[in-house]
Amino acid sequence: MKLRTVLSALKASSYVEGPDVDVNADVIVFPGAPLEEAIPEMLVLVTEGKTVANKDYPGLALVYAGAALPDIVHRPAERTVIFASPLGKQELEEEFAALPQLHVYLDLQRKRIFRAFQSSYDIQRFADLTHEIFGNPLIIINSDHRLLASSGEFPKDRPDVLEEITQGYLFEGVNAELEKAGILDDVRHAGHSIISENERFGQRWVTSIIMYHHMEVGRFDMLEQDRLVSDSDLELVDFAGSLAGILIDKLGIAGKRAGSGSSVLDDILSNKFGNEKTMRAQLASSSMPLDGTYVIVELAGEREIPRAHLQRIAARVTNAFRNSLWTAREGRLVTMIALGKRTCVGWDCYERAEHILKQRKDFVVTLERNGLMAYVSEPFEELELASERYRQVSDLMAANVDQEGRIVCFWHHRYAVLTSLGRTFGQVDMMLDKRVVAMDLYDREHGTAYLETARRTVEFPGSPAEAAKALNVHRNTYFYRVNKIAELFFLDLKCGDDRLAVAFSTHVLASMGGTVLFDVDDIPEVRRRIMTPTGH
Repeated sequence: MKLRTVLSALKASSYVEGPDVDVNADVIVFPGAPLEEAIPEMLVLVTEGKTVANKDYPGLALVYAGAALPDIVHRPAERTVIFASPLGKQELEEEFAALPQLHVYLDLQRKRIFRAFQSSYDIQRFADLTHEIFGNPLIIINSDHRLLASSGEFPKDRPDVLEEITQGYLFEGVNAELEKAGILDDVRHAGHSIISENERFGQRWVTSIIMYHHMEVGRFDMLEQDRLVSDSDLELVDFAGSLAGILIDKLGIAGKRAGSGSSVLDDILSNKFGNEKTMRAQLASSSMPLDGTYVIVELAGEREIPRAHLQRIAARVTNAFRNSLWTAREGRLVTMIALGKRTCVGWDCYERAEHILKQRKDFVVTLERNGLMAYVSEPFEELELASERYRQVSDLMAANVDQEGRIVCFWHHRYAVLTSLGRTFGQVDMMLDKRVVAMDLYDREHGTAYLETARRTVEFPGSPAEAAKALNVHRNTYFYRVNKIAELFFLDLKCGDDRLAVAFSTHVLASMGGTVLFDVDDIPEVRRRIMTPTGH
């Protein structure tokens, strides 16, 4: 039992503590115990206006000063608390004598809460089990005001609370109201939960700040509805909140304000919000601009990044990009970086993204020193596309593309990703124009360069001289090859559709050369099979 719980049970209206006294410390109440048998945690109640010889008494002395403290109160002796209470001497002693029974009750409840914690595999189950113990509806939020769990039936005349549960976030206005009323400051100053009354609705709430390793990771709030909340229940709420803090840390859902990544970004990537409007409303609580272009960037190394190290990397990344959010997923760092608004009617976002990413020296150095690669999605302007862009990054990582430098942008490897997604013979078969495949196989068997000639023709449209120069052949040789391509492979390189077939298929064939498909090593044999599906 906490010393503050004892003072509340004795209806202490005010008190002054001496040196080495912590009202949040656990104490033992054993009325009538001989002083010589006292231990440091044991309390003795002094109602005669005198104190005990503290040098000889190792326990804590509660000294009753009457209905009110004197105007001038001298600093109490060591391990002594002087308190005032409206209770008379006899009532006070009766309340003190009843404290062991309260201690037993609190101890049993603490054990129930701990068993609930031990049997909880997630924060929602813990909320459900603690709701059964407390008998009142409760909510658990993290430092980003994200609703982690709620349990119990909240009143229908509180649409604000019900909407918070539906949307999954505590509205910034509600939190601002608590800050303005000084409730959160009172909780921080007291070091424990407090009971406050909502004057507008005439309801009493228990507000508790969840601390983990001296850091605020969320809140454990309970509404007094089905069961009256006593001051002693605050001790149990604090205990439940401390266990919730362990779960929050273990699950990595503390939120950006607690150094565990953005809950908003995590929910956006999981597509948990219903629409663009809701996404933007939640993003408004972060530092991100709401109008502009974004990219999803995932940082990955050869091994999973330890969580503590991942947080240090996240700090460097967010320092490099002021307008960014991060979250941790599967031992990798995922960030959303704002590129700013488009400055033209065209799509300048590829160039801007590469410029911003490569010019931030702190970001590049962080990648190099930690052996990380940064995989970058296509830029997007609508937040509803964020989850798709995140999957795009995953596909880019799985494609095993040729990498130059530590920043890999999707738009440079689009065809390689498309090819890697074709995990069956039929899917790859549909991508390839068989005339181009036949040309590739012919070149390999006869040592010719018809496919390279076709590719250069597409690369330098309307400029035979440049195409011949790129091939390092005479113009006449170039024209000879173009004519033979039409004759042997039925491809007219003056036709737009045939040029598109060459461009797309050569990209796919190049990607097949860099990615092992169908669990085979001989890529030409795969191409041959495409030309002879029956295997003959």
